[in-house]
Amino acid sequence: MTRGLWAVGIGAIGAICAGCAEVLAQGRPCDAQWELEETLQLASGSGEVELSPLYDLDLGPDGRIYAIQSWDHHVSLFLPDGRPTGRIGRAGGGPGEFAAPPRRLGWLADTLWVSERFATHFFLADGTPVRRVSFRIPFVNEGSVFAPGTPLTDGTFLPWRSVTERQERFMLMLRTPLRRLSASGEIVDTVATIERHLAEHVIHRETDSRGFGMLAAHPLAPLTEESWLPVVTAADGSAVVFIGNVQGEDDQPTFDLFRIGIAGDTLLHRAIPYVPLSVTGAERELLREQFAAGQAGDWVPDRLRPPWGDRDAERRRQVAREAITFPERHPPVRRIVAGSDGSIWLKREGWPRAADLWEVYDQAGNLEGSVRLEETRPGDRSSRLYIFHASRDQVWGQIRGELDIPHVYRYEIRRGCR
Repeated sequence: MTRGLWAVGIGAIGAICAGCAEVLAQGRPCDAQWELEETLQLASGSGEVELSPLYDLDLGPDGRIYAIQSWDHHVSLFLPDGRPTGRIGRAGGGPGEFAAPPRRLGWLADTLWVSERFATHFFLADGTPVRRVSFRIPFVNEGSVFAPGTPLTDGTFLPWRSVTERQERFMLMLRTPLRRLSASGEIVDTVATIERHLAEHVIHRETDSRGFGMLAAHPLAPLTEESWLPVVTAADGSAVVFIGNVQGEDDQPTFDLFRIGIAGDTLLHRAIPYVPLSVTGAERELLREQFAAGQAGDWVPDRLRPPWGDRDAERRRQVAREAITFPERHPPVRRIVAGSDGSIWLKREGWPRAADLWEVYDQAGNLEGSVRLEETRPGDRSSRLYIFHASRDQVWGQIRGELDIPHVYRYEIRRGCR
């Protein structure tokens, strides 16, 4: 039926409608499956393409592929058929040059924007630099510094946050304002106040007499997209999408799905029913050991390993095991992707669950279908497809192969319900 990844064992990157109770609750009787068919692969070591892990990817109005790769101070360009066709930008401090490796990109009409740590750059599609916006604004009460980040349609920015040495002022906040900033760094207004789900389970331990402290987001907490908050900007920069209040104890649990215009007007507020998933004992132990291994430095290359002795590493491991706590249930949404066609993609299940489950909603909050993404290598979460760009017709994402070698794929979507 399909080719490419199916042949090499990705298994059923099939699609299933989410649980029947959720579909019926929203009056969506369709239970036909969505399917993904691989139609393009950019693979390291094949032909002209050599890739390092991608930070971001988007499609230009001309159909070309624009990608940011790790460690590169430029944007890599590919033709629609995957052939490399050049680059935009380079390292430096002049017009069109990046002082730090860029991390995010997107389009405002026919203008490409590229964001690095403390600046956002604007280019024409041919790579001609148009504008550079740079500021570094401290927010002491939130232990943060703001940079331009994502440009919005009215010329303001949804800023990128870097936490400072007082990061606990941000990490321990249960609700955080999502602000818009002008191109010169002044606060324009607050778009919304964001619930920090699982913020009460932030892993926090004061520094002890031997200099070991700990402050980390919980590994089950929703992945952050904008300014360290679980918010994503609409593809055209006109709105933000986020999850609001979660009612998990009621007879019919729900979570609030919001789409808010950048001026603060509510475009969508829908209570989405869901079936809570308990955090199992096996998942707790796996997460505990993974977190402890990270704190002990197990994944740090030997040449970069701090000068701790094995005994100190084991002490850190034990402290980390004891410091992490767990919620009773998984959060209902783990990540959000704003589709280029106005669709809303919600990652409902993820690691340490056996596969990623994505649900796709329309602009009115109606469930349209779902996609289940499995691992190409059992037990290796990096072998799951990480989605960069999505619509109802196609998905673009990355899978990291052995030795962390990335492969970028395009899948066409075959929907059973229209």
